[in-house]
Amino acid sequence: MIPSRTIQSVGIACFLLLAIASPALSAPTTKPTTAPAKKVTYSQVVHQQASKILDRLQSDNNIDAAVKASGELFDQVTLYSQDSQLDAFREASFTLRLTRQLSDVADEQRADLLQYLRSNQDLANALVFLIRPSASRGNKPENVYALLNRLREKHSEKLNAYANLTAAICVVHATPMTLRINENKVTAADPEAIWDFYVKNEAKMFFGLKNVPAELLVYVVDSGASIDEMQWALDKYAGDRGIGSHFFDIKYDYDAFRKGTEKAVTANGYTLQNILKYGGVCADQAYFATTIGKAIGVPTAYTVGSSAETGHAWVGFLQAVGSKGGWNFNAGRYTAYQGVRGNCRDPDTRRSIPDSYVSLLSELITTKPVERQNCIALTDAIYRLEGALTAQETITAAAPEGVVSTTARANPRKPDVATILGLTELALHQSSGFAPTWLVVRDMAIDKQLTLADKRHWADLLMKLGAQKYPDFTLAILLPMVQTVTDVKEQDGLWLALLPIFKSRFDLSAAIKMAQASMWEENNQPDKAGQCYMEVVDKYANAGPFILPALAGAEKMLVSTNRADKVVTLYEQAWAQTKQPQEMNKQATAQSNWYRVGKLYATKLKDAGNTSKADTVIDKINSSNGEASGK
Repeated sequence: MIPSRTIQSVGIACFLLLAIASPALSAPTTKPTTAPAKKVTYSQVVHQQASKILDRLQSDNNIDAAVKASGELFDQVTLYSQDSQLDAFREASFTLRLTRQLSDVADEQRADLLQYLRSNQDLANALVFLIRPSASRGNKPENVYALLNRLREKHSEKLNAYANLTAAICVVHATPMTLRINENKVTAADPEAIWDFYVKNEAKMFFGLKNVPAELLVYVVDSGASIDEMQWALDKYAGDRGIGSHFFDIKYDYDAFRKGTEKAVTANGYTLQNILKYGGVCADQAYFATTIGKAIGVPTAYTVGSSAETGHAWVGFLQAVGSKGGWNFNAGRYTAYQGVRGNCRDPDTRRSIPDSYVSLLSELITTKPVERQNCIALTDAIYRLEGALTAQETITAAAPEGVVSTTARANPRKPDVATILGLTELALHQSSGFAPTWLVVRDMAIDKQLTLADKRHWADLLMKLGAQKYPDFTLAILLPMVQTVTDVKEQDGLWLALLPIFKSRFDLSAAIKMAQASMWEENNQPDKAGQCYMEVVDKYANAGPFILPALAGAEKMLVSTNRADKVVTLYEQAWAQTKQPQEMNKQATAQSNWYRVGKLYATKLKDAGNTSKADTVIDKINSSNGEASGK
């Protein structure tokens, strides 16, 4: 993990001569004196300018002028603020975000809302920095602030005390939230009732409320259950550390799966109580466990994976690890799905995101609000510079004037790779749990903007973040860095160097070997590519779905080197390497590599004219359990 560093302000002391009043004629002559003025820093001036912009907006309600002035201030800070002046970045970003967000609010509501936010700064900061920019397609600011105004009608004096909770509810429930769990549909409770539920039961919440970052609380308040169901779950499970284990409290409805009939829980009403009573399939098991977690204050994520004839749902939940925490995405994840990438629903955008992005959020637990906001503000500046770099534009902003100019940068930042990387590292030293900041580096690697020295430096930072703690996310950033190394021998050496780092994760090791095989294939070295594919087949046959493209790649290499007669043997050996799943249901069996490779092996046998042996393989697959054969 990258240690959080506190970077002290290094403003240069400035002294101003005070005006000396002329002595009165009757007064004795005295020796003129000078006194040092208070230190004036660029950060202080930025604060004053931001305050003036908001004062003017509150007075004249001219939102267009406010957005324009905020943008100019933000550009100036991006170009001229010292790395140590993080409060300047934060203030300028806050002001620009706020004015842009308020541009979506009705004119007649804006002044009152602005006054309320400025009087409740903790809430304002939590909300303004949680709302996604419009390009991210999160809930519209207009709806977010409309919900805030609703909450103000009843709880105006209390919302700031629960700043993170209020921000999370406003962002998640700005538009009505409906979840579909297979054939069933659930609609979230009224946001006001959700707020009341959590505040009323604050003492029973597993991680508490006030000190949990809003970025994590969005995974608490995004429940689709009614308040009665949430209260039932809280009464029954409060303080439970093993949220994931409740996936298996729900008996599997085999009758519905076999016969295709309506599930008992669907017929009797889709509630938590009925899921526990009547059972369901994996989607219902995952929904039950994740919803219980949300009711007792544990961030949870309904996680799905799909890589074959059928998908599967399992549980992600924040698990207490000493004084810290870490996401566990293994509960309910059958063996056949261990190597399948999981995806979660983003509570704000309602779009699918990798579970590795969610796991990174555990890094926020030990950070302070100001550190998280600094990271986001710096990332805003990074995106501004990156946009200018991509468009090959120059950012123009007036340089700070007067004495304050001595505490700002003498030369403005340029929208170039070195500057962007420098600010990115600065942002991550504030908070390493904000995935969009890391993705800046990944995207620059994909665009081939990083030198080999850059890649080595950032690979080292990723290792400090924790390849063992966040291996999926770490490799997701590293892959494009290695793939864009142009020298084949050097790239091959980097792949080999990565393997020991991820040796405990067979699925990630397989992903590395597949990338290495692609490199050799692209460079017209089929034998070396085939060796990599065969290593996946031999070593990682049960590590995930990688064996399927590995077999396809190995088959292609055999055919291209005039060894097509070896194809059937290839699949025969591969099937022998796979393990028959222990989970006795059709869903897990059909997802397993044993089932999928076996089906391919049978096809290859038929293609080769050996239908008798092909039928034997199919019979073995179908008789493996009653679910697979439909019995």
